[in-house]
Amino acid sequence: MMKNDVNLLWIVFWVLIGAAVSLLSFKLLKKNVESIQPPQADEKPKIGRLIFQRFGFLIVIALLIYLALRTEPIAAVAMAITTTVVTWVQVLVMNSKLKKQEERLKETDFGSN
Repeated sequence: MMKNDVNLLWIVFWVLIGAAVSLLSFKLLKKNVESIQPPQADEKPKIGRLIFQRFGFLIVIALLIYLALRTEPIAAVAMAITTTVVTWVQVLVMNSKLKKQEERLKETDFGSN
């Protein structure tokens, strides 16, 4: 196996890791946001777990980028780009689903009047 093949394998490996971390991060973020309940009048909002988890994912991504830099510098760039693009795609997909759901609710509400 030539050195270029090994470099390509490292790049593919780190791209897959970046995509997996992005998918997991977004899934857990979505789950935590959905579980947030409005606070009662006399209590503070409970978002400490959400903040702690987001900070944890920031540290994990930083560590993974560092490890990718140690193995293959181009792989670190590819991983960062992949993580960003996968996150954006997830946000866009979720946004379009929410818009469709909102339109259906408006149609239902409008038709019931």
